[in-house]
Amino acid sequence: MAWLRWLLPPASLIVLLVSPAAFGLCRQDLARALQQEIQNPQWQRGQWGMVVRDLTSGEVLYNHQGEKLFLVASNVKLTTVAAALDYWGANHFFETTLSTRSPDRTTLRLQGSFDPSFSSQDLQQMALRLSQQGIRQIPILEIGGVTPVRMEPTWAIEDLTMGYAAVVTRFSLNQNALNLEVIPQQLGQPLALRQPQTHFRVVNETRTVTPSEPEFLESEVRGQQIIVRGQLHIGSEPAKLRIPLSESIPYLQQQVQRAFAQAGIQVQQIRLVETAEPLPNVLVRHASPPLEALILPVLQESDNFYAEMLLAALEAAQPGYRQRYLERIGVQAAVLVDGSGLSRQNWLTPNGLVTLLQHITQTKDASLWRRSLPLAGRSGTLRQRFRDTAAQDRVWAKTGTLRGVVALAGYVEPVQDRPLVFSLVVNQGGEATAQLRAGLDRIVVLLAQSQNCPHRS
Repeated sequence: MAWLRWLLPPASLIVLLVSPAAFGLCRQDLARALQQEIQNPQWQRGQWGMVVRDLTSGEVLYNHQGEKLFLVASNVKLTTVAAALDYWGANHFFETTLSTRSPDRTTLRLQGSFDPSFSSQDLQQMALRLSQQGIRQIPILEIGGVTPVRMEPTWAIEDLTMGYAAVVTRFSLNQNALNLEVIPQQLGQPLALRQPQTHFRVVNETRTVTPSEPEFLESEVRGQQIIVRGQLHIGSEPAKLRIPLSESIPYLQQQVQRAFAQAGIQVQQIRLVETAEPLPNVLVRHASPPLEALILPVLQESDNFYAEMLLAALEAAQPGYRQRYLERIGVQAAVLVDGSGLSRQNWLTPNGLVTLLQHITQTKDASLWRRSLPLAGRSGTLRQRFRDTAAQDRVWAKTGTLRGVVALAGYVEPVQDRPLVFSLVVNQGGEATAQLRAGLDRIVVLLAQSQNCPHRS
């Protein structure tokens, strides 16, 4: 009857169902319940790391391999955002400028400063403001900072081709990617592709399918041609497909020419320059949203491009700052090679992540940090998780997912106990992501059910 084991909830959950406090678990019993969960035979081929502390006192309630280095996927973004907030502050913004060096304005420079949010609409507004100054012709327009700053060599090919990463440049536009809207049509027909005007030729190899068939979307860039493959259910909502451009310069040049032409300005020649500075006379400035807004895509939706741009900006301003920041607040042994967590050469300990999370609650950014994290069952990457459980509306946490890696780190406020801070991670190849995630979620629900039982010693 071994198969029956998989039809029943873990023993810790059975205890909860029959206990007088139907949704409670005494804090004194928490460690035993967590240990019982990770001893499930399903997890014995993998490695689990788990640290749970009382957020206020710092008391360690449970530690399982908390000092061991793990792959934590997008939990790396917590370190990137925390270091950026510490260095710049929540009100910092990134500026894109149009400048010139001479009174006759024969040469203008369009200069970026790692604004991850800069879009075609922003560029058009800058060109319009320039035309309002009476400029109708630009003999030479320099674009500063379009050569890729870095492309992490340890990123997986599947992450690059599926749009999870794009080239990082000082001046970027539309996240250095094509953003397509994909719309289901009648059964058997190709999906409609709504795309911006570009020099790429898009080949549509998609179709509309019945709800019983799987949905997927993928793209492949071949020179000036983009092949879109996949299928969506008939009657389903339109989907967004981001196509990263490994060679973004031709796209940037085309978009710049178009924006200035729409503003009534003729650009005779575009010249690419490697510089970080505008020319002496700044004619137009565009400020990004403040950092407190830019971190939302990173934490809420786990946007890799925003995370990599923030790290590139931080490295340009103060090389090595993130590592020194982590060491200063007591996070030891961190090995980090990117800003997003896509690389499999990033290593962090659960104890280190909990230390980081606990430290931030003692800073001026504590409130911003909490509301920027996904809320269980409500927002971001947790909007579909923990619904109708004790964790809904009581857990704020950052997710992390790679093949064979699932992580979650954040805060939980049990109804009848003091707030907790936690880091959970499992590294187990060969197991479906959904199964690994379900294991973590059961543990988080246990944390949310924690209660103070003062009558017990």
